[in-house]
Amino acid sequence: MVLAGVGAGMCLLSPAVYFIAPDTKEFAVKLILKEFYYLKIVPGSVERYVDDFIESNGNDLVSRLKWKTTYYLGLSYHQSDRMRDLFRYFILSTDFFINKTDESKEVHYLGMYSPYLNPVTNPYSFIIYPPETIGEV
Repeated sequence: MVLAGVGAGMCLLSPAVYFIAPDTKEFAVKLILKEFYYLKIVPGSVERYVDDFIESNGNDLVSRLKWKTTYYLGLSYHQSDRMRDLFRYFILSTDFFINKTDESKEVHYLGMYSPYLNPVTNPYSFIIYPPETIGEV
């Protein structure tokens, strides 16, 4: 009898936690700000990026459940493909590499990164091709 009560409580507790928990966007913003704590990100940039990221990847019930599970279980970058994509596309969607990975400069969100619309900016191209040698043959 006691086990049945515990089992019923667990069945009701999981959906309750899901509906009471904050929105998926809040989780994503917190994760990005935690991961890139050392960067000077322009206010509002992360929120705009998260809106675009979720819009481009879908925001159905299963997706929201996966985000919340990732957050509550405290999964790391190495344990979650979702987090890896979130972080990877955030940094590629900013001017961080355009500014040669200079952490002292403010980081602006430029728009959702797409390899089909804009190429990856090589952060080391200024080392391989110094400005004074560009244009020489």
